[in-house]
Amino acid sequence: MQLLNLLISLPKSSDFTLDALSDCVQLRRIFNAHFKELPAQDGLRRRHVTMRGHQFIEVITQQTPQHLCYRIQGYGPIKNHRGEITLTSTATDLQLHYQIFGFSNTWLPSWLLKIVLFVDFSLAARRLRKLYHER
Repeated sequence: MQLLNLLISLPKSSDFTLDALSDCVQLRRIFNAHFKELPAQDGLRRRHVTMRGHQFIEVITQQTPQHLCYRIQGYGPIKNHRGEITLTSTATDLQLHYQIFGFSNTWLPSWLLKIVLFVDFSLAARRLRKLYHER
């Protein structure tokens, strides 16, 4: 089930790349959460994430300059959590398309989880735009 479908526009002159979303220092600033790089496993980058009182391991399963995919390893607030982020350059700006797929892993109904994710990621998008507009 798609839980989040968010499109974020950034200035083309911002020099933003998807590498920012695999850098723990940048992620802390964008998501207001704690990210700690872990040793790679089976050749895949991993990080420990603490967000909204939840702790989980995020595994980057694929990364190219235009595409980043990740999944949550073990127990997290979203069952079968899978994220896909695509970066596209248009004539006027950069478009970051962020999608999250999965199911609620708690008592929280999926419709309410969608709202929580939308609010959290909208705030993160605002911080991301602020970071890259100030450069």
